[in-house]
Amino acid sequence: MSQILIVSDNDILNQLYITNMEVYLGAAVTIVNTTAEGVKCLVKEDYKIVVTMNMINGNDSADEMHRHIQTLKIKPKLIIIGSPQKEFDEVLIVPNSYSLKVLIKSCAEILGVTAKSMMSKEMSKYYPIENQFLLRLKELPCSVYLKLKNGEFSVIGKRGDNSKETIVQFEKEGIKTLYVDALDRLYVINLISESILDFLENTDGLNSSEKGELVKTSQNFVGSIFNLSPETNTEMMNIANACTKLMAEIVDESPSLQKLLSVLNSQKNSYLYGHSILAAFISNHIARRVSWGGNSHIEKINFVLFFHDIILAPLYQKYPDLKYEEDLIYSDKLSDKEKEAVLNHARLSAEAIITFKRSPIGSDLLIKQHHGNINGIGFAVEYKDDISPISKIILISEAFIEEYFKLSDEAPGSAIDLKKVVSGLHDKFKRPTYRKIIETLNDFPAA
Repeated sequence: MSQILIVSDNDILNQLYITNMEVYLGAAVTIVNTTAEGVKCLVKEDYKIVVTMNMINGNDSADEMHRHIQTLKIKPKLIIIGSPQKEFDEVLIVPNSYSLKVLIKSCAEILGVTAKSMMSKEMSKYYPIENQFLLRLKELPCSVYLKLKNGEFSVIGKRGDNSKETIVQFEKEGIKTLYVDALDRLYVINLISESILDFLENTDGLNSSEKGELVKTSQNFVGSIFNLSPETNTEMMNIANACTKLMAEIVDESPSLQKLLSVLNSQKNSYLYGHSILAAFISNHIARRVSWGGNSHIEKINFVLFFHDIILAPLYQKYPDLKYEEDLIYSDKLSDKEKEAVLNHARLSAEAIITFKRSPIGSDLLIKQHHGNINGIGFAVEYKDDISPISKIILISEAFIEEYFKLSDEAPGSAIDLKKVVSGLHDKFKRPTYRKIIETLNDFPAA
């Protein structure tokens, strides 16, 4: 079996590389994240091919790997992904990291692998596919099987089925891998690869770890809540992009916020993190439809919603079984001091985020008002007109998410009637200014 070494710090692309190279080339693939680890591997093993990103963490990985290869008796073929700063002899260049087919074809030519030889390769009747990959497909491309304890295989979905709920259930039960007929493996891997590459190309500007976190967020939270179209799912990810970038900037510029942000960042699959992204998505929908809304409002709303509950992050980490803020208030688990923090979290979050010098003007005011009280203390019972119009959008968006989740809690797995959600908002917000905002949700594009 041919050995291939890949030096890359892009975790998502690495998943594609190793899957495709094993399926199409029948190769044994080793992946390392740093150039230093790559150099160590060159000493230990004889590789037929070495693939490296041009730059890794600001280091010229292409040049360093090339220099060390020249010292070896058996020199593997070097493939550089990217645009190296200088020319190399006997090196293949793949300019775009998303050019997966070009990379696989180049490796196949070096190894002498043909499509015919791969299809005729002897293997087990069923080929394993990780659930996280299958979840990226809108529908099953072929029959999918579950391996039973007795070693036999049972069909859990056929071509054209939307088996997302079934696959998610297997995930919850600890089953991470399903199977396809070995004859379908190349077709399935190709579809999955195209889906992931399309996603990555729509999130340019983020580094590999950020993209990895966004993929996890997309799969583990957004995908399991709303039945979003590809267009709206992309918009949701764009919101997450902006928030992730802000998080990195804030950590650099406001060390006092670093601990809170690290706690929030560790809860990517939590209600706290997820409802902020979803509420921002809903607020964006509203802001585009009210007569006075615009892009400047959307940018500010995204910032505010991502950080408005940051003071609560440690409490949600400590009490992961609690979801809604009213749960925190009435729970016997919280101390009086912790409950006081919940009641004051809007004010405290506003005071914390204002230490970030580049926070949008007025964002502290919006954070303070996000529960309907101008002083940031407690939760409004009667919603008045003494708060900012943007605060009203944020307030209604959060209420929408909470109403949606509560209905979902009452009937797990059932489709939620959005008209019922909107009706609940009308019952909660009586004033005309709020009702006009709520009316923009009549054409909300989910579920």
